[in-house]
Amino acid sequence: MATRNRIPHFTRLFACLSMWLLVSSAAHAIKNNTDEPIHINARTVEVNEKTGVAVYLGNVRIEQGPLSIEADRVEIHSRKNKTDLVRATGKPAKLRRRPDEGEDEIRAAADRIDYHVAGGTLDMAGNVSLQRGEDTFTGSTLQYDLNTKSLTATGADGSDGRVHAVIQPRKPSPETTPPP
Repeated sequence: MATRNRIPHFTRLFACLSMWLLVSSAAHAIKNNTDEPIHINARTVEVNEKTGVAVYLGNVRIEQGPLSIEADRVEIHSRKNKTDLVRATGKPAKLRRRPDEGEDEIRAAADRIDYHVAGGTLDMAGNVSLQRGEDTFTGSTLQYDLNTKSLTATGADGSDGRVHAVIQPRKPSPETTPPP
C-alpha cells in the first residue's frame, strides 16, 4: 500500500523538476532570469522525457520574470535538456513581455503562438494581434523577432485580407527637445 502512494508522489515530483528544466531555458532566452522562480499553473500536465515534450492543459499560466503566457494548452519541446519550442494555443493564447527600462511592453494574442527559444522569435497564426507599446498590428499570421524588434505579417483571411496597423507618433525625448 505504501509503495502505491509513493508512485504518484514521485511522478508529480519528476514532472515538476522536468518542467523547471524545460521552461527555465525558454525564459532565459528573453531575459536572463534564471534566478527568478518559474510559476506554472494548469489543470493537468503530461511529460514524456523520451520525446522531450511536456503538455499542460486547462487554463495554463506560465510566468518567469517579465514573460507571461496564458493559454488553453501549452506544449514545451526540448532537445538535449534545452527548450527548443514553446507552443501556446487557445481562444486566444496570450503572451506578455513586460518592458525593461527604455523598451516597450509587448502583448500578443492569437489562436497559436510559437516561441522559438534559440532565435528569440514568435510565429503567430489565427486572429493575430500584437501590441508593442502603443502600436498595434493585426492579421492572419505574424512573425516577430524579439531581438531585432522586427515583424512580418500577412492579412486576415476572414475579413478584407489585409494587415491592419495603428502606429502612434513618437513623442520626442527630453534630451532631443530644443529649449524654448
